[in-house]
Amino acid sequence: MAQGPGRGGGSLETRIALAVCVVLGGTLCGKAAADAARRRHRVLSVLWEDLQTLRIHMTGMLQPVQCALESAGCTLMKRVAEGMREGRSASEAWQVVRPSVTRRGGPADALAADDLMVLDALFTQLGQSGREEQEALLGMTLETVSRLRDGALKKAGEADRLYVSLGFLVGLMLALIVI
Repeated sequence: MAQGPGRGGGSLETRIALAVCVVLGGTLCGKAAADAARRRHRVLSVLWEDLQTLRIHMTGMLQPVQCALESAGCTLMKRVAEGMREGRSASEAWQVVRPSVTRRGGPADALAADDLMVLDALFTQLGQSGREEQEALLGMTLETVSRLRDGALKKAGEADRLYVSLGFLVGLMLALIVI
């Protein structure tokens, strides 16, 4: 095909294909940028489910803290349980494993400072009182995590719309330059 007036390099079809690729790439970059918010929601959802299991095992089945944490199923709880095998309390074990589970690539790397404060408060009091107090602690923690999870879902939706739209628009702008 003939080249456009005043433009060099490639046919119109090639430039259109390149422009489509640039727009698609920009959109996918926006989707990737919004992934952190979606990951936070997923981690909080898993945490909420595991807290339900922990509550059943600790207050319903009356398992010791370490056994209940192992039964919870998520990597985070199991890591704390492993730390307790060395004679530490849940609080001490959490403080030991917290840096490794919250660093990039860890099971809790997507959690925000507010999320971690809730876990700090939970592990500080976990296993330190009677059944009723533990039931209240876990119930309050479940409510807080539920609120955080709902907020994370809302933020994930907002971030997804914002970053995908922004990526699309930047890609479109670059595509106009290409064509």
